[in-house]
Amino acid sequence: MKKKKWFIVLLVLIGGVSLFTFNQNAKERKEQQVIKMETVTAKQIKNTFANVTKIEFDEEYGENKLTGYTEVMVTVSTGYGVSSEIGVSMSPKDKIDESYLGNGELPVLKKGITETKVIVIFSNKEERSF
Repeated sequence: MKKKKWFIVLLVLIGGVSLFTFNQNAKERKEQQVIKMETVTAKQIKNTFANVTKIEFDEEYGENKLTGYTEVMVTVSTGYGVSSEIGVSMSPKDKIDESYLGNGELPVLKKGITETKVIVIFSNKEERSF
């Protein structure tokens, strides 16, 4: 009888640890997926607007369950002293050239390609340059 109780306790303990580990791994995978989408978006912004010096992603995200897109606000700073906040919709299912920028008015950002390195601050506050 005691062996049976210990076996059940051990089984419950192993199940609890496994569930905790699975949830942690899922959270890490989600964060890696968001960073990947932000990297693609940062490269698209760099190839869409001229003289970009810094791209910063907001920490707050919205998810549109109907379309599958993740929406975030991005602050884009330029070498000519202008910062503009734009809405971006991203999807992990899209290829690089299929993600798109939001349809907001962008009167202060000039169309073109940024040839120089751009500082990118991701939503998890990690910083890289492209």
